[in-house]
Amino acid sequence: MEREKIKAIIENLLLASDAPLSPETLQQVLADGTTADAVRDILEELRADYEDRSLQIVEVAEGYQIGTRPDYFEWIRRMLKLDKTFRLSQPALDTLSIIAYKQPLTRAEVEEIRGVDSSGVVKTLLEKKIIAPGGRKDVPGKPIMYKTTKKFLEYFGLRDLSELPTLEDFSEEIEGEDTPQQGELSFGSGGGENGSTPSGDSDADTESAATVDSASADPAEPPVDNDPQA
Repeated sequence: MEREKIKAIIENLLLASDAPLSPETLQQVLADGTTADAVRDILEELRADYEDRSLQIVEVAEGYQIGTRPDYFEWIRRMLKLDKTFRLSQPALDTLSIIAYKQPLTRAEVEEIRGVDSSGVVKTLLEKKIIAPGGRKDVPGKPIMYKTTKKFLEYFGLRDLSELPTLEDFSEEIEGEDTPQQGELSFGSGGGENGSTPSGDSDADTESAATVDSASADPAEPPVDNDPQA
């Protein structure tokens, strides 16, 4: 196949996909003998082509995706806020932050840090596939541990967990400027409001709603996944 045709196919695949596509995945779809390195070269060429467009091609969650630019964040945020079902509550964001930085850890360990029951918000994050089971802790009772998923990386526009902001990064951001309320963050089936995604998907659960089913020991537990970062 000619390079320009391959380039056009890859561009359309990126547009049609609701998740980042890796060079290896694109190579399998092409199935014409094009190597993964050649696909990666074409992806970088496409990224350069998009530099002068209102959209961009970003490398995120171990793949590539067509997404919006930070320049248009304010309008996207306004649009996402119109639908209250597409928002994560502050308790859910707090819980997600704890899991992201200390994973894998159990729900009890999350609650020890937060100081409140977290069964409802953990269930919400599981349903949205932002977190997933990450094995069982080797202690009496063998409680499930939780970890973030590739969808988490997509939402925040991260290539991998090493790109999570450090405490030093937060300190630099806080100095001399107002930081946005964490509760304003919106989430989508394909990503978050960092300019790398086309849509939003979040939750409006409140802390009171999160504790309604607190009598249960754990939220509905999906199959345990002992694999590394999903």
